[in-house]
Parts: sequence; structure tokens; C-alpha cells
Amino acid sequence: MVEYLAKCGLLREVEPATSVICDACADRHVEEVVMIKKPPGSIPRFYIHCPENGRVFVSKERLRQWEINFFGLAKGLARALDLAGSVEEIVLERIWFLGRTTLAAQSRELFLACGLTWEDACDVLGKSSRINAAKSALVLVAGEVPPASVWNGEALPIVAVKTVTRIKKMGLAVDRIHLESLLADRRKKIPCVTLKAFPTPVEIIWADIRIVVAETKMSIVAKGKRRQYTFAEAGFEERRKRNMPNCLWGILKSFAMYGGILPFKAVEEKKRSNFKQYVSVLRERIRALIPGIDGDMILYDKRENCYKTLFRISSEESLQFPTPDGTAWADITVFPNGFTGIRICVTTTERFAVSGYADRNDASTHQWEGAEREGMIERNYDFRMLHLVDDQDRPNRAGQALLTVLSNNGIVKRKAEDKGMQELCGVLSKLMMGIAGSPFEFIPFAEKWVARFEIGDGS
Repeated sequence: MVEYLAKCGLLREVEPATSVICDACADRHVEEVVMIKKPPGSIPRFYIHCPENGRVFVSKERLRQWEINFFGLAKGLARALDLAGSVEEIVLERIWFLGRTTLAAQSRELFLACGLTWEDACDVLGKSSRINAAKSALVLVAGEVPPASVWNGEALPIVAVKTVTRIKKMGLAVDRIHLESLLADRRKKIPCVTLKAFPTPVEIIWADIRIVVAETKMSIVAKGKRRQYTFAEAGFEERRKRNMPNCLWGILKSFAMYGGILPFKAVEEKKRSNFKQYVSVLRERIRALIPGIDGDMILYDKRENCYKTLFRISSEESLQFPTPDGTAWADITVFPNGFTGIRICVTTTERFAVSGYADRNDASTHQWEGAEREGMIERNYDFRMLHLVDDQDRPNRAGQALLTVLSNNGIVKRKAEDKGMQELCGVLSKLMMGIAGSPFEFIPFAEKWVARFEIGDGS
């Protein structure tokens, strides 16, 4: 077991013992160990002197000594809790910063401390400016929980490591549910949302975060770290209906479908009056899921009357334009909409009923009659919504191809095997599902692509 704990980094070997208890007699006296290395070149042998039995051999294994590797324990706790940030020793051999996470619906900074029942505990805690400056700290203590008087000011929550950890085959494990139950405010009638926070890398901003949302799950990616969550694991479960996403999940999906720029007019009418409050709660939920980044991550643009995310967000679901039956590419007009957006318009025939009267046997009878009129379907799309940008929000190959198409009135001089144009054909075909054929015609002798749809004036 000792070897396994050392392998896990929880113990480390120190200098061998210089004295041991005699195991050759019943007195259990302690004797100094003598090493003999004769003849020269032979393996060292260890002995003690027993008054009753004379020279007694001592195996080398009996001399091995171990101590707790507190830095290894700190790293094990940070790894088991999947904390954001890096482990740091902030008071020499006494206090370690573990990282950040969300526990009991609150973003917290976690610390490991030892010796908080010793006489110098007050002084040690007083030297730890990192703990004292933390907005919401949790201290895991190796040993017994000290009395509240150990704190110079308001006492912070303290949990003994031994009450929430166990050793498993893969190393140290933390009972997160039990830890949250110890932190939960018993006075709250509404249970807190339990979620496993993303291990946010240090020195990161919201623009470094990418979120991909699917029907019932989401992925978060940032600087090489990637985690996948169900809506429940991310804290978006309806409290009154288990295994059902709440309304915030629907709003997050809307942001994903619109590439992080959600026009207010795209919000469901029944949510518009309280949408500001919904966004405020969504901010807190995202901050709890991705702790450690300062500032709001969803802003309101008054000029454009829309909400914008500072993080990048997209949907796994394919966007589809509500294409009327029988529509051809020639019925479509694509307009530039800003520098990285388009507006798609389709003229359609709208059928509706009109009220009228018919003369029957010299009497006027009311009736409804069918009529038709020309209508228009249009949608705005940002390049992010259509996956036409890279990780730096710059137009990718297909995005650059679309910009060229728009600026050259639908004609682009490129080779048939041009990847950008081929990818753009795929994007537009998926978007305008139901329209037969390619959105472009390639003319081999001229080596140019010609749009089968109209290009509108973006001015």
C-alpha cells in the first residue's frame, strides 16, 4: 500500500532511519543501526545490538521512511476535482492554492492547508494574503478541522480531506456530492444546482472559449482543454421535471444557432418582456460552469438591438432556410449584410382566405374564398452561424469564397478543384435544403464559377 501511495504521489521517501525497535526480544527497546560493508565491494548490511540476543540483523526495508507529499496531495485533489488553474504553494509547506471550480452553485477558490491545529496556525493564515483576498474560498485541511478562532476575521468553510476522499485504482478520488452537501446552505428551500465546472486554464479571456451546442449536450473547448456535458451536467435541467432541459437551455441553443449574435426580434414573443432577466441568469450559469474569468460574457448592443456573446458559440445542428416547395436557385437573392453576414430572400406565393358574398336565389350568402398574393421570405445569417469562420473569427476558405462571390456579382474565376468553392457549395446546399442541383455552375473553358442565384445590392 505504501508503494502504491508513493506511486500516486501522496507519499515520498525520505532519509532512512538510523535507529529501530528490536524485534528479536519482547522488550521492544530502540537501538541505533550499524552499517557493515565488509569485505570492500560487498552489499551493505545493517545490524543492531540486543542485550539478550547480541547482534541482530535488520533488513533494509525496515529502514525506509516516508512522509506525506503535500504538494502531491494538492495536485491529486486538483486533478480529482478537475479544477481550473495551476497548483501553487503560497505558504511554504503549509498552504497550497488548488484551483477554481463551482461547488454548491457558487464559484470558489480551493486551498489545501496543513497544521491548522498547531500553535502558529493564526500566524500562518494571516500570512496567506491569497486566502484572505479570495471572494469565496474553501479550505481542505489535511488533519483535523480547527476551531473558528483560528481565523483573524470571518471564518471560511473548512472540510477535512479524509471525510471526502478515498483511494481508488486510478489514484485519489473526491466525493463531490458529499462535499457539496457539506457546503450547501441548509436554510435554502430550493436545492442548489449541482454541476461539474470546466477546468478553466489560467490567464484566459472569454474570447478564448468555444462552446458547441447540440440537442441535449454541449462541448466547451479552451486552449487544449475540452469537456463535454449533458444539459443536466451543465446545470440546465428543469427542477420540476427531471431529465428535461430548462428555458435557459433553449436560449443558449438560440445563441448557438445565431453564432453568438442573437437579434432581439428572434426571441420568442412570450420571453421578450423578461428576456433581460433570462440573460442575467444565463450569465451566472455560464460563470458557474466556466469559473475564473472576469467580466460579463453576454453584452447587449443597443445600436443593433441584439445580444452578443464574447465567447464563440455554434450549433451542431444544421441551419435550414424555410425554402418553399418548388423553389429553384434562380428564385433566390443573396444580399451582403455587413462585412461578415448575408441576407437571403425568396419570393413566394402566399395563399390566404378572403371574405365575400355569393348571390343564391336572390339572397346574399357569406362565404370564404381562396386568394393568392406575392410574399417574401427572408433570413439574416452571420458567417459564424454558417461555420464560415475559423477559431479567430476570420473568414475560412468557404467564407472567403463567399465574400468573393458577393463582391464580384456572382462570378468567381477559380479552378474546378478549388476547395473554398467546393466547401461553399456544400454550405449553401445544406442551408437551402430541397433545392435541386448545385448553387453554382462551373464553366470549364473559362475556369470560372457562376452563381445560379441573384446577388443583391448590399447598400
